[in-house]
Amino acid sequence: MRFIFTIISLIALASVAGCQHLAQKNPSLKAELTVFHELPKDFKLSTVAIVPWHQSQKGSLEFKHYSAILKERIEKLGFTVVDHSKKPELLLFFDYGDDNGKEITETYTIPDFGMIGYTGYSLNSWGMYPGMPMYGYRGYQTHTNKYTLFTRYIRIDIAKPKMKSTELDKIYEGQLRSRGTCSKLTVTLPYLIDMYFQNFPGKNNDTQSLEKSWDGVC
Repeated sequence: MRFIFTIISLIALASVAGCQHLAQKNPSLKAELTVFHELPKDFKLSTVAIVPWHQSQKGSLEFKHYSAILKERIEKLGFTVVDHSKKPELLLFFDYGDDNGKEITETYTIPDFGMIGYTGYSLNSWGMYPGMPMYGYRGYQTHTNKYTLFTRYIRIDIAKPKMKSTELDKIYEGQLRSRGTCSKLTVTLPYLIDMYFQNFPGKNNDTQSLEKSWDGVC
């Protein structure tokens, strides 16, 4: 009986270790992207300027850094990124960020195996002694896991400037949301930008579930 319990314990430990190893070796970022657009099927890629969504982002070095990553990504699609002063055919309004995080508490149970008693007792001239130990199922152990979950987002609107007017003709809007325990946008945002344009422009009035592997280092 002890031998059987030992084998079961080793298998359980190997399974847990294997899962942890795979999780560390192949971590992934998950996100949902919702898109609305009025782009025709024969939409032609053209010149575009990346502009800040908020006035507070104007002149921001952080916005400049992420805009450079965005520029490289959309140029792979065929867009030509130009300065706003050069009167581009399209304006791409770019916003990003995350929340302050939400504390999550999870409770889970796992089977508990161990010694449940003895086979019996023996009596000799020195006294009474227990027999062989018995091992088996003893119920469940309850564990609690606490962590902080952050919601990261990217918002993009694309519009055509109207001739002789300060108004804009919006042709595309989309928002990507991703939840995870990493709070550093400097680490996650480059991956999220790449995920955003995996299937650009996507289907109108649709939400896509996206996933991308990364090194998991936060």
